[in-house]
Amino acid sequence: MKYENIKSLVLTILVLTSLILTWNLWTYQPDFDYLDKRDSTISEVAINEKQEIGQLIQPSKLLYHFDGVHHGTEELGDLNLFMEELRRWSLFDIQVATSYSEEDFFSFMHGSGKMEVVFPTTIPLQTFRYITGFSDNEIPPSISINRILIDFSGETVGSEPIIYLVHYDDQKVYQARVRNLSTNELSRTFYQTAKILPTFIYEEVDKNQYVFFPEQSPKVRTGYYYAKQLNPEDFKNALFSNPSIVTRDQVTDGIVYRDDSSLMSVSRPSNNLHYVNPGNTGLGNSLDFNVIERGIEFVNEHSGWTGQPERFKLDNWTSSTIEHNVVYRMFIGDYPIYYFAEKGVADISQSWRNNEIYEYVRPVFEFLSWKSIATNIPSGRDVKRELDNFNDLRNIQDIRVGYELRRESDVYIIEPIWVYKENNAWNKLNFTASDDLEGGI
Repeated sequence: MKYENIKSLVLTILVLTSLILTWNLWTYQPDFDYLDKRDSTISEVAINEKQEIGQLIQPSKLLYHFDGVHHGTEELGDLNLFMEELRRWSLFDIQVATSYSEEDFFSFMHGSGKMEVVFPTTIPLQTFRYITGFSDNEIPPSISINRILIDFSGETVGSEPIIYLVHYDDQKVYQARVRNLSTNELSRTFYQTAKILPTFIYEEVDKNQYVFFPEQSPKVRTGYYYAKQLNPEDFKNALFSNPSIVTRDQVTDGIVYRDDSSLMSVSRPSNNLHYVNPGNTGLGNSLDFNVIERGIEFVNEHSGWTGQPERFKLDNWTSSTIEHNVVYRMFIGDYPIYYFAEKGVADISQSWRNNEIYEYVRPVFEFLSWKSIATNIPSGRDVKRELDNFNDLRNIQDIRVGYELRRESDVYIIEPIWVYKENNAWNKLNFTASDDLEGGI
């Protein structure tokens, strides 16, 4: 073959190769489905469990009033039974009720024939759609309540009975008609059997503001638990937008993770996690921001709720021009758990700014059952006497029995105590040594 023919053949091959490569470049499309799946696999971290919003919002107590005698319950089984009833209802025709004078408000709320459903904090009525039904398309967005009142003392007017939605602190009362509610059946199931429940007494903490708590010493137990540790790496993968660039430093009392905008520390002594996003420099949140719902969704995004024996319930939320804060408290059985030295050990606490998470503090352990022993604590009458030593009761919002959490080596101990809520913060009620305590210590 002549040299010119060979050169022409090589040139032709090169041209064809170039055309093929050009065609492949023009027509190439990456497998975005694969990339999407790969990215979502990285971000979807399942640490433990998800929870429905309705599972985390529950009453803290049920109160029943009989001619100056009051009964009540804080037991989980009783609260769950009422929640099953509430989920069947369908509320409609919500409107402002007749206003009550300060003198009439006590008898309206706590008079004979009344049943009170007390929630641990104010809850936007919009959020109640997760725990009960609404027939009206529009739920009034500006209404928040912390009690439901059911009146068994009068006759039902019309085919659908009326219940009352109450913001107790502000003495604001709304009424709503209810479908799928028989007051006769509700009375038989709850009110008429309530006299076998513990007697509750009350303290007037402010004008027409009353806090109810059990009169006798409840039957309680001190619990001893081992704990299973949650993996901090799972939280790193869940909370940082690009886990591959996160640095990990071992420090004296734990581990610190950081990237260019966020920091997460895991404390070995407290066994809790503290995530902060200082890169979120915004202040405030949008007017329609619902920190209760968004906070639950946030934990669900990494399946961050731990299971039995502990569980979490909405405890409190606050808002300011700077941020929204929400707390979901740990419970075992009927009682909440408190760790007073710092937050995030017996609760999940969040702060939100600019509709984004700013701070997230939580435990990184879950309990494993071990054993418990019967324990005596002071009675409600002892509590009432101790309150006489307080200079000012006006900011007290609740009084109840809970557990104080402490740790001895690898063992977690939950010990029954009385606690009171003042200015949205829980405190241990300490009894003076001179008290003649009926229930003992």
